[in-house]
Amino acid sequence: MINSNLRCVAALFAALLAGLSGSAEPSKAKPINLLIITADDMNADSWFNSKVGATPHLDAFAKSSYRFEQMHVSAPICQPSRSALMTGRVPHRNGALGFNPINLDVPTLTEVCSSNGYFTAALNKVSHMAPASKFKWDLALDGSGKNPERLQTDFAKCLSAARDVGKPFFINANITDPHRPFAGSRGGKDEEEEPAGKKRLKKNEANSTSVPIYKTNEIIVPEFLEDIPDVRSEVALYFSSVRRLDMSFTGLMAALEASGEKENTVIFFMSDHGMSFPYAKATIYRNGTWSPLLVKFPGMKKPFVNTTDMISSVDVMPTALELMNVPKPSGMDGRSLVSLLEGEKQQGRDHVFTHVNTVSSGKSFPGRCVRTKTKAYIWNEWPDGTKRYKVEAMGGMSFNALAAAAEKDPRIKERVQNYLFRTPEEFYDEQKDPSERRNLIKDPACQKDIQAFKKLLLAEMEKTNDPLLEKFRAVCK
Repeated sequence: MINSNLRCVAALFAALLAGLSGSAEPSKAKPINLLIITADDMNADSWFNSKVGATPHLDAFAKSSYRFEQMHVSAPICQPSRSALMTGRVPHRNGALGFNPINLDVPTLTEVCSSNGYFTAALNKVSHMAPASKFKWDLALDGSGKNPERLQTDFAKCLSAARDVGKPFFINANITDPHRPFAGSRGGKDEEEEPAGKKRLKKNEANSTSVPIYKTNEIIVPEFLEDIPDVRSEVALYFSSVRRLDMSFTGLMAALEASGEKENTVIFFMSDHGMSFPYAKATIYRNGTWSPLLVKFPGMKKPFVNTTDMISSVDVMPTALELMNVPKPSGMDGRSLVSLLEGEKQQGRDHVFTHVNTVSSGKSFPGRCVRTKTKAYIWNEWPDGTKRYKVEAMGGMSFNALAAAAEKDPRIKERVQNYLFRTPEEFYDEQKDPSERRNLIKDPACQKDIQAFKKLLLAEMEKTNDPLLEKFRAVCK
C-alpha cells in the first residue's frame, strides 16, 4: 500500500517537473489576423488634423493608433498604388506602371497569406488588383464601397467565412469614397476608373447611399486649390463623400468588434492617394501622394504620432508580415516599420520616393520625386511645351472653374498653365510653401540642395533599375 502511494506521488512529482521544465508540448500561439482598410482618393488634410470634422469615428480610431504622419504612396493613381501596396515593390519593379497587371513572378500579399494558412478576402476595387491569378481570394465581394450598411454586412460575411473554415484572415476592405462621383453630384466622367478599351461600368456609383450634404460655408477649401465658387461647391460634395466614408469605417469596426477578433487583428488604414482635384490625384505633388498611415496591432504600447520618419506605402507589406510572424518574400523594396513601432530608429528615413507613369487612357506622363519633410524635387520626363496634361481629376466642376477664372486672373492663369504643361524640373520649400506654388528650381540659394536631391534620386533609380534611368542621367550631367 505504501509502495503504491509512493509510486503515485512520484508520478505526480515527475509530471510537475515536466511541466516546470517545459518538456510538455507548448500550446501554439493564436495566429494574428490582418485587416487593411483603404479610402479611395482621399486627401490627407481631409481627415488628418482636419478642421472640417467630417470623420469623427476615424479620428477617434486614429487617437488610439500609431500614426505615421509622413507617409507617401508609391504612385498617385488607383491601380499602380494598390499594386505597390500589395507587392511591397515600386511600380517599375512590380510591373504595374499604370492600369496594367503586375508581373507573374512578383509575390503578392494575398499569395503569401494564402500559402501560410490564411483565409483571404477582398471588398471592392477587386479589378484593380490584377492579374486575377495573383489575387486568388477565397472570397471577393464588390459593390459596397459607397454603402456603409452593405459594406458592414459584406465584411461580416468575410469574418464568418474565415471562422467557419477555422483560419486566421487577411481581409482587404476598400471603401470607394470619396472617389468621384461625389455624394450629391450628378455623376461625372471617371476617366481613371477602367483601362483604355474597356467598357466603363461606373462601379463607383453602384449602390451608393445618401448622406447629409455639406453646405459651402461648412467646409474649408484646401490651400493648394483656388477658393472660387464652383471649386468650393465641389469640395463641399467631396467632403460629403468623406463623411460617408466615416460611416463605412464605423461599420467595419463594429463588425470586427462583434466577431471577437478585434484584439487579435493588425489593422492598417490609409488612402490610395490624394483627392480627385487638380494638383492632387495622378500627380507627384505633395497632395497627390501624401497619405498618413494608421497602424493598430496586438500588444501595442501607447498611441503615438510619428511626425518625422518619411515612409512609403511599399513599407506596409513587410510591416504587416512581421507583425503577423509570417515569413517575408525576398525582393521587396519596402522595409518593415516594426522597429519604429517599438520606439527604435531606422537609417534612411529622412526622404521618400514617389512615381507616376501612365494613366488609364494609355497616355504617359512619367515623373519621379524625392521629398523630405521640408523640401521636394520633382523631375517630369514628359513636358515639351506642347504636350497637354489630361486626367480624370480635370473632369469635374473645379478644373473648368479654374480654366474660366484664368481668363481674367493672371495668377490663376499661371497656375492652370503650369498644371497643363509643367516644366521638366521643380523644387519646393515645403515649410514655406506646402501647396507647392513657387518653383525654386532656378533659385541660386537652392542649387546645393537641388544637386543633393538629384543625386539621391539618381541612386534610387540605379538601385531599382528604373526604365527612365538613362533619361534622368542626361538631366544630371
